[in-house]
Amino acid sequence: MRMVRLANVPRPCVLLIAGAWTLLAMESNADEPEQGAARASDSMLGTEAGQLRNDNGLKIKLVWCPPGKFKMGSPDSEVKHGNNEGPQVEVTLTHGFWLGKFEVTQDLWESLMGTTPWKGQAAVQEEADSPATFVNAEDALAFCRKFTDAEHKAGRLAGTWEYTLPTEAQWEYACRAGTTTRFSFGDDASELDRYAWFGRFYGEDGRQNIRDELYPHEVGLKKPNPWGLHDMHGNVWEWCRDWYSDELEGGIDPTGPQKGSVRVIRGGSFVEQSIVSRSARRDGPMAAMRNQGRQNYVGFRLACSPIQRK
Repeated sequence: MRMVRLANVPRPCVLLIAGAWTLLAMESNADEPEQGAARASDSMLGTEAGQLRNDNGLKIKLVWCPPGKFKMGSPDSEVKHGNNEGPQVEVTLTHGFWLGKFEVTQDLWESLMGTTPWKGQAAVQEEADSPATFVNAEDALAFCRKFTDAEHKAGRLAGTWEYTLPTEAQWEYACRAGTTTRFSFGDDASELDRYAWFGRFYGEDGRQNIRDELYPHEVGLKKPNPWGLHDMHGNVWEWCRDWYSDELEGGIDPTGPQKGSVRVIRGGSFVEQSIVSRSARRDGPMAAMRNQGRQNYVGFRLACSPIQRK
C-alpha cells in the first residue's frame, strides 16, 4: 500500500486518517481468500465445447462440455425406441463440466488403485490402453474419490470441484454433442462401424453376423463425436452416477432417484447389436445380473464438475 505524507495535518485528523487506512487494509486482506477461491474456480471453466485439458496428475485428457439445454431420451418414432427412453424430457445443465476424452484405461486404473481386476478374466485384452473393466459403479466411484483427494492436495483441482461419474443427463448431453439424431453422427446405423466397436448382430433386422474380436478394444481407435469424445457409442457400457429408474428425470441439473439397487449404464458395448449404441439407449439391471455388476463389457468415463449435493 502506498504511504501518504501527513506532515502538516492536525493530530486528531492524523488518527482518523490512519484508522481509515487500517480499516481499508483489513477489508482488502479479508477479500483476498474469497477472490483467490473465485480465481481458482474460474480456472476450471472452459471456453468452448470440445476444448481439451490434461493438467492433472494422471494426464487424463478431458473435454469441456458447456452449460446448455437438450431433450433427453428418444421420441416414440425413433427406430428401436425403448420404453425407458421416453417420454422425452427437457433438461437444463446450468454448470459446464469436463468429461474424459476416453474411457478410463487399465493403465490409469492400475496407476491410481494398484489393482488389476480384469487380469485373468475371459474376453479381455490386458493392454494399457484398453478400458478398465470388471469394476462396478462403487469401484468406479472409489477411483473418483481417490483421484479427487489427490488432486485437491496437490492444488491442481479447485476445492469446489470433484472428479466423479457423469450424471445420466451429463452423459447423454455429451454423447449427443448438440445433435438430435439416433447417433451423434446421424441416423444411419450403417455408419456405426466408423465410430464404435459393437457386437454380435451387425444389422438391425435380427440377422446374425457374429463378429470376431468380442472383447473391449483399446480406446480412441474409432472416430470421435462432434466434441471430440471417443467410444461414446460401443466398446464398453459406461457407469453413470444416477440410480436406475425406468422413468427419465428432466428439469434443472437432474441427478436421478435418491436411492436404488443399481446405477445407470450408457453407450452400449462390443457385445450388442448396433441399435444398443444409440445416444438415448439406457440400462441398469443388465449390468447387475452377475458378479456384483463387474463385467467385461462395463467400464466408466471420468467427469470433472462442480460439487453438487442434494
